[in-house]
Amino acid sequence: RLAQQPQVLAEQEGPPPGAALRTVRLYFGAQGRVELSPEERVIVDPGTAEDLAISVVREVLRGPVEGVSGLPQSTKVRAFYLTPDGTGYLDLSSDLLDRWPRGDGLEWVSIGSLIRSIAENVPAVRAVQILFDGHVVEVPPGSIPLDLPLDPALFGAQSPELLR
Repeated sequence: RLAQQPQVLAEQEGPPPGAALRTVRLYFGAQGRVELSPEERVIVDPGTAEDLAISVVREVLRGPVEGVSGLPQSTKVRAFYLTPDGTGYLDLSSDLLDRWPRGDGLEWVSIGSLIRSIAENVPAVRAVQILFDGHVVEVPPGSIPLDLPLDPALFGAQSPELLR
């Protein structure tokens, strides 16, 4: 089943009274280096693994307090689906393809921030397939193939040698 998007709270409102809170670890690009660095945030715990993944991605799209993000804040999370084998399907709005992050490892940082943030906060996720408006991108817009699920281990703290 596709998870419905969790309720978005205005930042000024804060969490509703009695809401369960959860600390999540998000990853963003480090200033001046092609590597990922963690940032913790407290969010309302949405309850299900799928809704948690959506909340995590929304936080990544809000951008870092410090660090770098190549993902436009206007990108929409359409859905997240988790299969029994641990493959997560992240469906993003296709307008991201028009503003795809390129150059100097920014693509690796951008994709890595999504994949690693989801996998670290949703332990059932073993790999993530990124979809755009429900479709697999057959010809990747950059150097990282997006036509298969990506293993979070590909996005360790530092980028592979080929991106340096």
